[in-house]
Amino acid sequence: MRRSTAFPISILLLQAVSIVAQAPQEDPRAMMLQARAKQRRGGGDDPQGAVQIYKRVIALVPQSAEARLRLSESIEESGDMDGAVAPARKAVELDPRNAEAAGHLGLLQYRRAMASSSVLPEARMDLQKAVELLPNDAEVWARLGEVSELLKDSELALRAWLQVGRLRPAITIAWERALIQAKSLNRYEARREAAMALCSGKHPDPRHLRMLDELAREQIKLGYLAHAEESFRLLSRHLPDSPEILENVALIQVRTARFEEALKSLQQAEKLKGSDRISFNMALALMNLGRFQEAETQWKSLLPRLVGKTDTAISQQNARILYANSLLLQGRGSAVLPLINAWRVTQDDGELAVLRAEALLGLEDWKGARAALRDGIARFPKMPLFSQAAALPKTLFNEGLFAKKESRGALTQLYLEGMANAFAEFRQWGRCLEYAGRARKVSKQREIELLLLQSNALDQLGRFDEAMRVLREAQKMDPTNSTLQNNLGYLLLEKGGDLKEASDLIEAAVKQEPQNGSVMDSWGWALFKQGKFEESEKALRKASELNPFSPDTRMHLGEVLLKLNRPEEAVEQWERALAFIFPERAVLDKRLANLRADIAKRAALAKGPAPKDTSGKSMNPSDDDDSDEEGH
Repeated sequence: MRRSTAFPISILLLQAVSIVAQAPQEDPRAMMLQARAKQRRGGGDDPQGAVQIYKRVIALVPQSAEARLRLSESIEESGDMDGAVAPARKAVELDPRNAEAAGHLGLLQYRRAMASSSVLPEARMDLQKAVELLPNDAEVWARLGEVSELLKDSELALRAWLQVGRLRPAITIAWERALIQAKSLNRYEARREAAMALCSGKHPDPRHLRMLDELAREQIKLGYLAHAEESFRLLSRHLPDSPEILENVALIQVRTARFEEALKSLQQAEKLKGSDRISFNMALALMNLGRFQEAETQWKSLLPRLVGKTDTAISQQNARILYANSLLLQGRGSAVLPLINAWRVTQDDGELAVLRAEALLGLEDWKGARAALRDGIARFPKMPLFSQAAALPKTLFNEGLFAKKESRGALTQLYLEGMANAFAEFRQWGRCLEYAGRARKVSKQREIELLLLQSNALDQLGRFDEAMRVLREAQKMDPTNSTLQNNLGYLLLEKGGDLKEASDLIEAAVKQEPQNGSVMDSWGWALFKQGKFEESEKALRKASELNPFSPDTRMHLGEVLLKLNRPEEAVEQWERALAFIFPERAVLDKRLANLRADIAKRAALAKGPAPKDTSGKSMNPSDDDDSDEEGH
């Protein structure tokens, strides 16, 4: 059956009565549609006509925020920006959560500010309110950035340009302006984020690559080696034929004890273009891999090329010292002596004087060794070998007693301990352990020092139970040694030992060495384990001042700040830790990502329901949105 479209008779009668009784009532909704069609934004060309209609709507519905917003738009379209402000502001007052109204007012004020600088402070205020409701609107953030720059508000400008870059990574100008502000404010994290973003595309501008190279070199100076390596790797992606960049990656790998990786990087760099510096660092990497014979060949080939070179890092003197070490660590002291004699040790050659004395000791040339030690004590008293020799009983150097077993034992021990330390320097922990053990067998001198050396080698080899036993042995001999107290206490903390004993040991070490960053870090961690979080924070803050480049201290401080319910500060500390390279870096990186996600969820819940624009669409920010000015 066909449905009738006619109104019921009763309704028509009521309408007729109404017509007789009063003037016709205007329909605000219909009027809004009519006015919208006249706006330029609605496709029309009569904004002044729209103004008149919107004013009639407001007279009928004075609390309509949308009518005020559209009125403001129409007035602006008519060419009167100043007159458009009042209705726009009223729309925001009527509906503070109306994101579209806030955005319109902010952009309107920006346009006014570009015409008159007196409007700038007002524009900044309105744009700040707008970005709170429109966190994903890149245009509003960009206008806030421009206004903030004109007002010399670098903090807000940095925050705004970083957000524009995060929302629209391809907008190069945003990252460039963020970089400028970050440099002026000395904001490292923001500067790094901007520089990396500028060079992340397929074809970055050469200017941006130079900026990243400059940053990478500064990162090395700051000790932020993980970040420096990331910077150089990004540079090498765009400049694959640059041996210098690969070499810089290798140098970082050397400094962070990743010698296999370093050797590969150096070999790649050498294929592109060999250099004395590359050869020098290849030999150094080989030594740290225990490949002393290969290193010897490199040094022998390199040394003649370094004559007269001015680069202090790869000087002929440094190469001589390492060359002699490579021979000595092969047990070839007899080859060391003629070389050092030919090089003519001078007043400034303390390292070579030590190597000469060690070679004589290893060859059991007691007379020559004694003379070399006496000479070293007089000329280089601060060199470890000579300061240790100076502490030996003077009778050990007397002619008549020199052949005695006790005398030879003490000097043999001096040699063996020196070799143990040399192997430790090149991370050959097994050989270090071997020589430290032999040194203990030949003499009772310096037992505490040798036990500490043994425990360190065992710890590096992952033999923690044995390291603990050695430390316990040392504890019986000298329980007041601060290094022992700290090492034993920290090992107990990490391996689930007695918490009170660990804390007492570390506290005693702190009293002896209050300015030692490593000891203070141990104390802060002990306080954390005890649940004394505020005291722990205080100790770890001091430790970070004493040793600002320690990732362990930054990691520990982050844990404390989490317990104190300050997750944003924990994020900052963990990010600082990740600027360095350390074994647990991947684990911490994952924890940091989880913490950031948790902070974002909490922030979203705290804000409550998301604001809506006039179309009813949700204005929720994206999950990865972050407007922190440091670029975290």
